[in-house]
Amino acid sequence: MTPTQKPANSLYLALVGIVVLAISVGLVALQPYGTPLNWAIRVAALSGYQAIFLAIVSSNYMRQMRQRFGRPFIKVHHALSIAGLSLVTLHPLLIAWDSLSLGVFVPRFDSWRVFLQLGGRPAWYLLGLASLAALLRRKIRRPWRVIHTLNYVAFWLATAHAILIGSSLQSMVTKAVAVLMALAVVAICIQKRVQGRRGKA
Repeated sequence: MTPTQKPANSLYLALVGIVVLAISVGLVALQPYGTPLNWAIRVAALSGYQAIFLAIVSSNYMRQMRQRFGRPFIKVHHALSIAGLSLVTLHPLLIAWDSLSLGVFVPRFDSWRVFLQLGGRPAWYLLGLASLAALLRRKIRRPWRVIHTLNYVAFWLATAHAILIGSSLQSMVTKAVAVLMALAVVAICIQKRVQGRRGKA
């Protein structure tokens, strides 16, 4: 890769970030209520949700990602993952600041509905555990891949949380998009499991 290619490839990543942020701000602007802090809470959630989705999708297109961004797939994947995890961490932190309570980090098991409505809480822990497994993959070796699949579960829980009580996903269109994103993640999960079994065979 030549030096003149690097800025262009970095520009692609920057454009992805701008598009994600623009979508998030646009969705929040469609529901113009609340304080600036409330807007920040919603933008952080929507941006983090999209970044995590892109990180999961990127894992299924390693060769294409390298061709497009001109750098190892893992660097792009990690950039998306770090951005997603940082934003979905900022989301509850801002809520905790606004409510003056750390209860937002405590999962609820009152009922299945309550658990799914507040699915972002367990999803945050699962994302953290999956990310930690990726960081320690050379030490824990094979089991890290199994632990890393918790990303899928976390995304499904986050989708349930977004659809059930997400203030920026109240329309049928936005809910349908979230469902399609969750189904895409299911398809990727199944495809990777099938590919893994074929590789072992």
